Amino acid sequence: MHPILFSIGDFAVHSYGVLIALGTILAVTLGTKWSKEAGFHKDMFTDLGFWSIVAAVIGARLEYVRTTWHQFDGASIGQIINVRDGGLVFYGGLIGVLIAFSIIIWRKKLPPLKILDILAPLIPFGIVFGRSGCLMAGCCYGLPTDLPWAVTFTHELSVAPLNIPLHPTQIYEVLYGAGLFGLLVWMRKHVKFDGQLILTFLTLYPLMRSANELLRGDAERGFFLDGSLSNAQAISVAVAVVAGIGWVTLLKKNS
Repeated sequence: MHPILFSIGDFAVHSYGVLIALGTILAVTLGTKWSKEAGFHKDMFTDLGFWSIVAAVIGARLEYVRTTWHQFDGASIGQIINVRDGGLVFYGGLIGVLIAFSIIIWRKKLPPLKILDILAPLIPFGIVFGRSGCLMAGCCYGLPTDLPWAVTFTHELSVAPLNIPLHPTQIYEVLYGAGLFGLLVWMRKHVKFDGQLILTFLTLYPLMRSANELLRGDAERGFFLDGSLSNAQAISVAVAVVAGIGWVTLLKKNS
């Protein structure tokens, strides 16, 4: 693909970073619009968005470094924090966002479920841009396949193995991310109780991500239960359990 969009002297502008930045700006803009429609102050989501972005990047990078620590043995701080060409783990970013949201919501005494429901569609919206960046960089690549829609990476800076047809796992996630975004946007007008949107995302995404993990070829991400579960699948199980508890609690409360 195209890991580098263009270079200015010795400074390379990476496709991954540009797509992440673009998705972030659009998500904050959309979240600000929705929060104003919900009756919140116009600056509320901007503040939440800024700190959530910071927490998301830190959480995503920390999780990547944790699961690939052997790659950073002897690395400098600059190498560890460099994310321009990839190296972010979605679940680490999601945990970071939820922690940041929880702290800010608690400090500002905001209604947590209403705020999280505004956030919910923006998470898969961000996935669309993030995984598009992964496709450009070649990270999060799939297993070899002879399917007609396989992708073959040829750029020397691609993270993926070169000249081998691979499952386009990045595209798979873009597609189901877009589907989740569309579903949650539609549901915004049909919710029965606060918290329904975030619980829907936390229920459906782990299922889709776990299925996609079966086709991933970047096997150095860590495994659990003697290789039965990837790092992401193990976290998906935990997220699904939390979502299940949330459904039981809120359905009982709103029955």
